[in-house]
Amino acid sequence: MKDASGVACGGTGAEREGMKPTNPDTTAPHLVAPAAYPLTAWFLGPHAENAVPWRELLEHLFTDYVHWRRNYFPSDPWIVGRVTRRSEEHEAWYDWLTSHLDVILGELKYHFPLHSPRYNAHMTSELSLPGVLGWFAGLLYNPNNVTNEVAPITVQLELEVGRMISAMLGYNPRTSFAHICSGGTLANLEALWVARAVQFAPFAAREYCRAHNIAYRIRTANGRERPITEVDDRTLVALRPHEAAAVLRNLVASLTGSGRPLDVVSAELTAAMATSPYNLARKGLGAILARTGLRPVVFVSASAHYSMAKACNVLGYGEDALRLVPVNHRFQMDVDALRGMIAALAPEEYIAAVVGIVGTTEEGAVDPIHELRFLRDELERTEDRSFWLHVDGAWGGYLRALFGGLAVPHVPHGAGLERVCEEYAKALDLREKFEVDVSTGHPDLRTLEVHWGDHGTIAALLAVADGDSTTVDPHKMGYVPYPAGVVAFRHGAVTEFVTQRAQYISDEKGGIGSFESGKIAGFGPYILEGSKPGAAALACWLAHRTIPLTVDGHGKIVRTTLLSARRLWRLLTYHQHLFDRFEAERDVPGKSRPFTFIPIAEPETNLVCFVARPMVWDEGKMEAGAVPLAEINRLSRAVYDSASIPGSRSHQKPSAVQPFFVSRTQFEERQYTAESLAELLERLGVSPEEYRKEGLFVLRSTTMNPWHGEAERAGIDYLFEFVRFLHTVAAEAMDS
Repeated sequence: MKDASGVACGGTGAEREGMKPTNPDTTAPHLVAPAAYPLTAWFLGPHAENAVPWRELLEHLFTDYVHWRRNYFPSDPWIVGRVTRRSEEHEAWYDWLTSHLDVILGELKYHFPLHSPRYNAHMTSELSLPGVLGWFAGLLYNPNNVTNEVAPITVQLELEVGRMISAMLGYNPRTSFAHICSGGTLANLEALWVARAVQFAPFAAREYCRAHNIAYRIRTANGRERPITEVDDRTLVALRPHEAAAVLRNLVASLTGSGRPLDVVSAELTAAMATSPYNLARKGLGAILARTGLRPVVFVSASAHYSMAKACNVLGYGEDALRLVPVNHRFQMDVDALRGMIAALAPEEYIAAVVGIVGTTEEGAVDPIHELRFLRDELERTEDRSFWLHVDGAWGGYLRALFGGLAVPHVPHGAGLERVCEEYAKALDLREKFEVDVSTGHPDLRTLEVHWGDHGTIAALLAVADGDSTTVDPHKMGYVPYPAGVVAFRHGAVTEFVTQRAQYISDEKGGIGSFESGKIAGFGPYILEGSKPGAAALACWLAHRTIPLTVDGHGKIVRTTLLSARRLWRLLTYHQHLFDRFEAERDVPGKSRPFTFIPIAEPETNLVCFVARPMVWDEGKMEAGAVPLAEINRLSRAVYDSASIPGSRSHQKPSAVQPFFVSRTQFEERQYTAESLAELLERLGVSPEEYRKEGLFVLRSTTMNPWHGEAERAGIDYLFEFVRFLHTVAAEAMDS
């Protein structure tokens, strides 16, 4: 079966594997979901092909808004009368406004064509129609989701978006909690902020039990029950996250079991927590660490986003608490290295969090989240310690939409894992064949094949459901306008540990058992942000209602971008075979000095990183030869300079004449050690010493544009043309 983009769809394969996808009706009861979800209708199009329905819907939206205003006490006088509206002053001011608007519209023509399949640079692309409509509608009404007193509709929509995202991630939408924030940086910070609060809640409970001689028992990380009064600091800070989050509620339940009224017990314990020397919010982290002698450590891949260092800074851990775990040749966290780093912790050091990444910012790599969960299980059994597992899926979290509508199991440890991953690989059936003409005269077609479905990547995506918190960015792979990030917590009650009272926006008083995600009247008391746009909630809600987060909905977009990345990767690796053809097309006398493109790794998501490398001729064949790293970096930089435009309103070159775009990054020893990059450096013919001195300049392409498949059927293969362009600018750089 093929979807609207022509990519093999999982329907037939899923039925064959007993995983028939479903399209649950996520619309209101009186609305009927469409029989199919057509990708071609969801976006404006590279040439604004869908301009007519966009214009009609935007006009409909604005007209409806105008009618809403006019029907609110219609008998009220029109304050701006006809004569005033026709006055010279009015018309002059509108001319003044229009003049400035025309100036900035002219400036915006220098903006990058983020919508075009020719743009393969940063993590941004087309916007979906429902995302734009939702944002525009929210913009007009301007709700502030800090409280339902000014956002009676969009607060509830944000809660529903949270449930949609939670379900996509594999969390139980009835017991989890997710909300929209400004982006991945704040989402990561909030996740670690909540984790910090949860870790020290049991300390306050232990203090209370000791003071009142209460024989309350908890389960430590190895599953054994012990009196909380006898548990030492090092063991208490390493409880399983869900156990730490439930300690206070379970203590209340234990105390009420003797017949004491619930409200009395809750109030008494809440008051005791407020004055506890372990009250993190009031006493501060420094005081508690001084009291316990503990020292926090946050483990994260060397590929981590810089927001992790920011979070450690803001939370009082200090950036030195951030421990970068080496990566393997696919830029995934090396779990064996992490195991060794945990074993080497000093007695006073505790794990504040382990962060696994689903889609690294630079390479799009996916950390083995399942192996992190297995490692946590191992530590719980053997060391009686656990840790908070946060998943930074700001970029790749939406890949979970591929599994929406399919039965996603708990990831088994052992032989069953391969079987589950194989079933999903067959059900999703992400593969594609395409032909490439390598001729310099007569047609010479070669058939190439790509596929996505590495078992490790699938297992990692399935294991996202085991994270205690996850970050996802709708304003990236959700295709809605900025800003819209999401942070989701598997156990929603954890948020009660950070609740703030603000009488003017909420009646919420906080305290034990106070948090119920279904009864939230505003987000301000529970999150880091205050005022926040309801427009983001409306945009996400409308986008995910009309393009559901299922394999046959949003999964279609994910599917085509993953295959586009694989196709670009395949074309780059095949460049040596295309060299003669591209040289013939350049129509220059003789052959250029040879060169080729070397991807740093097979893409797991829709990011392709590669290096332009000079080569040598050896008996008519292109060979690597000995090339200084400085020369490799020079060629890659030259390609980047030809495939980019300076920013900051420089106007050196209008985007309309730039045929393709690429981004770049720099690998350095302080982030990626030469040992981590040994396989890549060997393929490049670069010595570790050279790398340590020079660093490696890397070209970076994001293939998240949804139009590549449709464009090919319309007669243009943008990815092939992109590689042709890269060849041309690299050849010119080699000849200069």
